[in-house]
Amino acid sequence: MTDSDQMNIVIVADDNYIQHAGVMLTSLFESNRKHNFRIFLLTDSISRDNTIRLQRLTSAYGHRLEIHIPDNELTSERRDIIDSLNSSSWNKMIYYKLYMPDILPKNIKRCLFLDVDMVVVDDIESLYHTDLGDNAIIAAVEDVVSCISRKDALGIEDSQPYINSGVMVCDINRWREKNKNNSLYNFIARYSDIIINEQDVIAKFFNGRISLLPIRWNMVGCNYLRKKFVFPKYYTELSEARKHPAIHHFCTLIQPWYADSPHPYRHLYVKYLKTYSQTISEPISLTFPYKNKPKTYVQKIRYMVGRILNFFDIIQQPGYVLPKVRY
Repeated sequence: MTDSDQMNIVIVADDNYIQHAGVMLTSLFESNRKHNFRIFLLTDSISRDNTIRLQRLTSAYGHRLEIHIPDNELTSERRDIIDSLNSSSWNKMIYYKLYMPDILPKNIKRCLFLDVDMVVVDDIESLYHTDLGDNAIIAAVEDVVSCISRKDALGIEDSQPYINSGVMVCDINRWREKNKNNSLYNFIARYSDIIINEQDVIAKFFNGRISLLPIRWNMVGCNYLRKKFVFPKYYTELSEARKHPAIHHFCTLIQPWYADSPHPYRHLYVKYLKTYSQTISEPISLTFPYKNKPKTYVQKIRYMVGRILNFFDIIQQPGYVLPKVRY
């Protein structure tokens, strides 16, 4: 099979996120039955049991899985530069997506990076083959308005995008060309004191070479709140994206694997978790923990009443999740 006959999907996960990776991949395969996928998992470590689970899943749908450990495949110089970066409360593996041109086989020209805390509910063919024009290296959805502070810190003009890196269409050939002579790693070393995550690196290093995708391809949880967190220029597009989302990214709100998640599409995570469990012929518990469990009956009652009143628009709290649209 040639590169043109398949879609190359890159994900990053360790043992703590393998369940979510399984759910995301299940949703991808179920929503894209006619396509062929080559999955690249970048990880710092993965158990034998979890390796078997993912291999069983991908083979059941007729796809291919490759597991790579960047620490074993990259030079110590490059690893040390990334390891020196601040990652705040995030795992250092957030920077693994920057290794894609180094890890992916040389014959691969394009890939789609997907975070694992999401579900895919649409055919991704048009996304994967997004026209990047003559210059762009990455196509992604612009981040929410809070990214303004990161633009200021990085010295990026307001007119230039700062993207959410959870969904990225990448021209790997152009990326390799730009990265000749270790330019990415030299850049990171130069700006390490102001970088706090991989999105900072992407926004600054690829400044002027980023194309923007429609919001529906990366619908973060806060996109379903009454208060809008996107830039005003996206208000009309956001309304349509809420009706026809393509990828749900559970990076905001309480994630759907918690019992108290208010996410309007939590049922999709549960749905694909069940399918994942059935596909690998292994029971997976659907008993979800609470993230912020009410401590008293009064708190529980207030929480339930508040949700009901907001659902029927009797009260309209700014942060309340909009009524779900099931499909």
